[in-house]
Amino acid sequence: MSPQQLPLAVQLPDDEIFSTFLTGDNSTLLSWLEGLPETKPPLKRSQQLTWLSGASGVGKSHLMHSVIASVKPEQRIAYLPLRELAHADPTAVLQGMDQADLICLDDIDTVTFEQSWSFELFSLINRVTDNESTRLIMTAKQSAAQTEVILPDLQSRFQWATGFQLQPLSDEEKVNALILRAQWRGLELPNDVAAFMTQRLGRSMRDLMKALNELDQASITYQRRLTIPFVKQVLEI
Repeated sequence: MSPQQLPLAVQLPDDEIFSTFLTGDNSTLLSWLEGLPETKPPLKRSQQLTWLSGASGVGKSHLMHSVIASVKPEQRIAYLPLRELAHADPTAVLQGMDQADLICLDDIDTVTFEQSWSFELFSLINRVTDNESTRLIMTAKQSAAQTEVILPDLQSRFQWATGFQLQPLSDEEKVNALILRAQWRGLELPNDVAAFMTQRLGRSMRDLMKALNELDQASITYQRRLTIPFVKQVLEI
């Protein structure tokens, strides 16, 4: 596979960028990721491999999408949502991937119990670290050491990565994160409405942002401001 044949596997959300990510207690991680595209080869293994861990909905994919959005246009990017590709042929999927400047493997822990995926990922990481130029970001629920794998040698490769555990936002920070994302969309979300959403819709930022997308569309359709009664009506809560 030639470098020109390494497109993004999916259309990424245009609002998942660094400026819409509320930092919270993740400032060290944010600084690392913002500087990642600027590091110049030859790279050390610890500079090439990055491991992001944290619970579902904590913001791992948002940060991965943010790195992708920040790279220069001429850089080659490969993004793979492995949860969606678990039943695909890993040899075909990962062939030539090490030619990219940036590889992003989201939810890598969804394939680490598959023998064929494990061998191909092991080979990919070896090729990446041999070339000293490709940057590889991986996300999982657990740290590299705690992620369960079928191939012990693959886990040892995972542990080469610089690892970060994403810290979840407090309820107050989730309110601020909702307001920040709404502002990016040109949408006015009052503090009391954002607080109501966090109280009624659970703690997952993924679910909260999905609800905000729905409210954004409804607000445009019905030409309504976001109020608690309108939110209740649209979201049926």
